[in-house]
Amino acid sequence: PTIAIDDSDNKWIGTYGGGLAKFDGTSWTVYNNSNSGLPDNNVFTLAIDGSGQKWIGTTNNVLTIFDGTNWNIYDATMPSIPSNSVRSIVIDGTGNKWIGTYDGGLAKFDWTNWTVYNSSNSGLPNNYLASVTIDGNGNIWVGTSFAGLTKFDGNNWNVIEGPKTKRG
Repeated sequence: PTIAIDDSDNKWIGTYGGGLAKFDGTSWTVYNNSNSGLPDNNVFTLAIDGSGQKWIGTTNNVLTIFDGTNWNIYDATMPSIPSNSVRSIVIDGTGNKWIGTYDGGLAKFDWTNWTVYNSSNSGLPNNYLASVTIDGNGNIWVGTSFAGLTKFDGNNWNVIEGPKTKRG
């Protein structure tokens, strides 16, 4: 359900059930939990940082970083990761990784420190994040599963109430 393109124009495709695939324009390379260090074949989100590392969010084993050779896994047994379900990863202009989880809030990683934002220590209305993105001014925009849209400018949180829709 996700695609990212690296600096060499390779297309990286995260699939639900099939793992991670790379398409170089001619051939495919597939990485899954039986032929690589990828711990889970359900790739939900993917981002590529400035050094070419793939940041892979899966539904059951949190966050995996693949540098082309090595696979590093971060999971909820580590104090810095708030959940075992990564739904969104975005990288800001200074290289910080913003990791949205389904039930643990938002984590920021700057290669030294992890900062976790959740409903008890920030302005997030709940911990069920569906997506995270960054606008041209560096604001972090968070879509939550049950409470709409939230903007974080690095200091202030602003919950924006969306349109009311009817489920039928």
